[in-house]
Amino acid sequence: MQVFTNHKKVLAYGLVGIIGVFLTIISDLLLIGRPNSAFSFLKMGTESMADISQWRIAAGALFGIFVLPFQIAGLVPMFYGLKTSGKVLPYIVLITCAHAITMGVAFHVSYADIGSGWKLYYEVGAGDKIVAALMNRYEFYWNIIIYIMFAELLASSVLYAYLIKKGKTLYPKWMALFNPIFILIILFPALFILPYPIGGYIAPAYFNISTFIFFCISTKVLYKRMACR
Repeated sequence: MQVFTNHKKVLAYGLVGIIGVFLTIISDLLLIGRPNSAFSFLKMGTESMADISQWRIAAGALFGIFVLPFQIAGLVPMFYGLKTSGKVLPYIVLITCAHAITMGVAFHVSYADIGSGWKLYYEVGAGDKIVAALMNRYEFYWNIIIYIMFAELLASSVLYAYLIKKGKTLYPKWMALFNPIFILIILFPALFILPYPIGGYIAPAYFNISTFIFFCISTKVLYKRMACR
């Protein structure tokens, strides 16, 4: 009965996490998506937000802040899959991933600030030194959030793969390859070949699309294995 209950929990939490990521992708499209190639988007970075209306920046940021925490539910299946491998390391993976998602909320807040900043930058004139200095500070703090998120994603992915390779988890060993950082690396080259106008909508949601793929695979694999047991 316990196994039956747990595999139902895995499915329920997994679906909440998947829906949370899907809604976050919508917030990404609203916040920064525009008809462009992925290469152009990556080249311009946040400066592309200068042409996006203020209502979209505000709505996309606020909607993302609201729905993004639901992604934490998608970590529950992963934790169920890893927790048979030890008493400490699975919790470290869970906490690190959850903190990275929390940093994603800060990331959406920073997008609202930096998007508004770029609009001001072009309104007062691109040569204004004060606004240019302000944008440099925005970029600096924005990059810090990215570095923290990537470091946490890398550390949790390595530990996740290590635990699965030991063979004491509920995951099949091939799932060690399908860790969050590997999915990001595999998808990244594809961004450069996405043409106009698709690339300008896919590239902004790159991180969340990777998370969506991971949650779908993780939930499906664990649900089937736990249901069979």
